[in-house]
Amino acid sequence: METLGERFQRETKYSRKGRPPATRVLSHPEEFKAYPQAPRFPLPPPGEEPGPGIWQVMGARRSVRDFSPQAITLGALARLLWSVGGVREKRWGFLFRIVPSAGALYPVETYVMVNRVEGLDRGLYHLHVPTFSLELVKEGDHSRTLVRAALGQEMVATCGVAFIWTAVIDRCRVKYGERAFRYIYLDAGHVGQNLYLAATSLGLGCCTIGAFFDDEVNQVLGVDGLEEAVLYLGVVGIPA
Repeated sequence: METLGERFQRETKYSRKGRPPATRVLSHPEEFKAYPQAPRFPLPPPGEEPGPGIWQVMGARRSVRDFSPQAITLGALARLLWSVGGVREKRWGFLFRIVPSAGALYPVETYVMVNRVEGLDRGLYHLHVPTFSLELVKEGDHSRTLVRAALGQEMVATCGVAFIWTAVIDRCRVKYGERAFRYIYLDAGHVGQNLYLAATSLGLGCCTIGAFFDDEVNQVLGVDGLEEAVLYLGVVGIPA
């Protein structure tokens, strides 16, 4: 009997007979998401600072799950956000990001739950890519809710900031049909590794999370889980 995973592999394969089509008629979603009514907080330019080289950073990368109660700086958060969603250049009317994406479609959206960041109140924020700023989606402390959604992993509450990545599915599917799901997961992997390397270069600890109750995280974000759905989580803080 064919399993769900095996069916997914079969129905999203490229073959000489053709490419997997989209399962429904699609319209082009917006290139990036925005919360027009939300308060917006500009981030400092990421800048460039001397630090360890890429080979040292890759060798030093580890998953860190124990964090100090000390807050991370706003500048460090800006560098982390630039590493996962910053714009490298604008050409032909497109915003090319620092991470690779299939067809330069960038279906991945970045949210952060701020626990302890200097200069920012606790709350759930969304990265507005064109202005490199944070939009306040929900005020307050949502750490316990997200801990429960992440199968009780306490590092979600003890970290300085938790990253939550979603995908706007049709942003990729409008071009690639059902194959888009493979590309979206690959994009998420690129983003997660960039966060690890950026955190390591800044002397911060990082751990990505794939174990969570999807619907509960979607509910925290206020997304429907269909057109936009949670993909991946990551936590960053000062190592204990």
